[in-house]
Formats: sequence, structure tokens, C-alpha cells
Amino acid sequence: MKGPRGVELLQGETITLAASAARTAGANGTAMYVGGERERLLVLLNVTASATDAADTLDVYVDWSLDNITWFNGGHFAQQAGNGAAKKEYMIFDPSNPGTASILVTSDAAAGAVRPAAFGVYLRARWAIADSGDANQSHTFSVVAYAV
Repeated sequence: MKGPRGVELLQGETITLAASAARTAGANGTAMYVGGERERLLVLLNVTASATDAADTLDVYVDWSLDNITWFNGGHFAQQAGNGAAKKEYMIFDPSNPGTASILVTSDAAAGAVRPAAFGVYLRARWAIADSGDANQSHTFSVVAYAV
């Protein structure tokens, strides 16, 4: 049986949420319909360059939605300094481990935190880039999900 993107459900699927690029401002990545047929999702942040000032920062989030309108935050990768080394960091979403408390829809997880039970039918990456004041902020990164 194939899922909505034509991928055989017996196999895993790679979903690009943000292709590798140098970015200088915050944005929302493209919303991807992932449907309800997947049980777990691993999301990988791959930062390949952050060669500016230490005070320039990159925050990358993974958001979910049930309707592609109202988004809720599922995780926040550790903050990257403007002069930080290249890194790869991942988070895992698994709805079989439900949460024990409600979470305000407009709240973001703390840096380095994951809300593993967060799941929806739409998925996106979102990032915020802050400049220390000299307008040279730049981070090169990608965000890719692997659904099983």
C-alpha cells in the first residue's frame, strides 16, 4: 500500500523540510503533508556553516499542524551560535508515549527540548536567526525528516 506521496508504506520515507542553503533571516519552511500512516519520525538538523559573530544565533524548530493553519511546536534544537562548529542533531517524535500535561499552542519548547508525543498531519521546519548588530548573520543548514 502506498501513502499520499506515492511511497510504499512498508518502507521508510525521507522528507526534506528545508534544503541546504545559507540563510540570513528567520522563516517557515514548506509545510509537508505527512498524513496519519506513519508511527515515528526522526528529524535531523545539519548545520554545515555558522561563520560569523558568536552573538549571532540560529534557533530551529519542528512544528506540527492538524489543518495547515494552526501550528504547534514539537521541538526546538539546541541554539547555534554564529561562530559555532558544524553539527548534526536529531530529535525523535513517537506518539506512542503521550504527554501528561496540556501545552499552550503558542508556546515553543525550550532550546534542546522535544515534545515526543506531538504529532499532526502537517509538518514544517521553522527557524529564527538573530544578528548581533553588524548585519553579517548567516547560517547554512538543512532539515530532513525520516518517517517510519
